[in-house]
Amino acid sequence: PYQPWIISVLLLYIISSHTYQGFSYSSMSTVIEHIVLLKVKPEASDEDIKKLIEGAQSLRTIPGVISITVGSTFAEEWMPDRRNGHTHTLSCRLQSKEALRVYQDHPLHAQVKKECMLPVLAGPPMA
Repeated sequence: PYQPWIISVLLLYIISSHTYQGFSYSSMSTVIEHIVLLKVKPEASDEDIKKLIEGAQSLRTIPGVISITVGSTFAEEWMPDRRNGHTHTLSCRLQSKEALRVYQDHPLHAQVKKECMLPVLAGPPMA
């Protein structure tokens, strides 16, 4: 029926043209997910947490950042609780490894970390 090389070519075409959430597989290899686990102090106020979240969201303006999400962690009663005290997560999607370097070295990142995050954290962020 079909020659093996024809099937191989068809599979290669399907894989190379397939997209996932707007990214092709070839471009997905350069997208970086930077995940940070945070332990917010129990005595942190709602205002402190709001400042942390707004500060984190302001990092979207750094060149190379595709998106940033930040929020509290949870475990349903039917789930094993594996949070180990981490109360919040920050997820930053970046265009490349080079963009991660720009993000880490950017003055806004240093400012947000110093003014919005570190004052309310019970320990160092885990990335």
